[in-house]
Amino acid sequence: MTDNVIMYFEVHQPRRLRPYRRYEIGNNNSFFWDSENERIFKRISEKSYIPATRILMENNINATFSLSGTFIEQAEMFYPEVLDAFKEYFKSGLGELLDETYYHSLAGIYDENEFKKQISMHAEKMKNVFGIKPKNFRNTELIYNTNIGRIVKNIGYNLILTEFTDRFNNANSPNFVYKDINGLGMLLRNYNLSDDISFRFSNRSWPEFPLTAEKYASWIKHSEGDVINIFMDYETFGEHQDSSTGIFEFLKSLKTEMIKNNINDLRVNDALKFSVKSVINTDSTISWADTGRDLSPWTGNSMQVEALNILLSKGDKIDEKLFGYLQTSDNFYYMAAGTGPDQEVHEYFNPYKSPYNAFFYFTNILENF
Repeated sequence: MTDNVIMYFEVHQPRRLRPYRRYEIGNNNSFFWDSENERIFKRISEKSYIPATRILMENNINATFSLSGTFIEQAEMFYPEVLDAFKEYFKSGLGELLDETYYHSLAGIYDENEFKKQISMHAEKMKNVFGIKPKNFRNTELIYNTNIGRIVKNIGYNLILTEFTDRFNNANSPNFVYKDINGLGMLLRNYNLSDDISFRFSNRSWPEFPLTAEKYASWIKHSEGDVINIFMDYETFGEHQDSSTGIFEFLKSLKTEMIKNNINDLRVNDALKFSVKSVINTDSTISWADTGRDLSPWTGNSMQVEALNILLSKGDKIDEKLFGYLQTSDNFYYMAAGTGPDQEVHEYFNPYKSPYNAFFYFTNILENF
């Protein structure tokens, strides 16, 4: 039986690059698709971020967030009201903020100095915008390996979030607090209970449909372990799961049902009170993306690898700010060219409707340098 749950939400918007044609190389240094960025940002703010945050406030729901630097910059440009909503939530004492890479990049796997620089940039942005110094960390898309753990531990964070997988030794359940071989605290995502909301909530062919707050609280209560880690994209509420599905009513009712079941809604830093279950290790690099839960969503084909290698080879020739935006993981995610349900998700997010277009537009921009 479990009496504790931690809800963590990723908040990120990439600054999308516009369709950039070969004839523009050397003639046009306007690279961002800001008309589309503004349209998408305003839509999701109104459908998801603002109403979901209002529900958290009104129902006294504790939660933990990470907000990428690219999200905050676009909020400042396109929709400051969404930042006001988050500021109010964090001032209430209900929320915790995590640090991450400023540009939501893959820097942790290819450049330690760049990785540390972006973490520092993010920490400074959290302090300037919210007046908060985060104590814990989540890497882009929960990407983790032991070297990333070493860097994060040495910076001084208490805990890191990542995905539960059988590639960790000594971890047979996500419902405990662990440490890695660097001594860094670890919380592992319970992907079954997380995906019940983020992916299956409106699936009418799912045997558990419809998912009610009462049913969900019961599942949490009857799980074994110390704490259930529910980690997901914040856009689940209102964007990926439209308001017509009843997702907001579910969220509104969840706190009441948790109280009925004596379930505590905690923040990430509250997990420090639990005993460490074991020290775990892995020879792999882990993420929460796709069924492989590895790096293949960003480096799984030759286009992605070539695009990343070209970018890194030109880093000293590109303006520092632009170089940061070009490192955003979404740019490589759009280039995935697989099949099946994973590829359907890639195509859902791809503004260019083709991985090949994503590759050509990206590398065309790099030709300017």
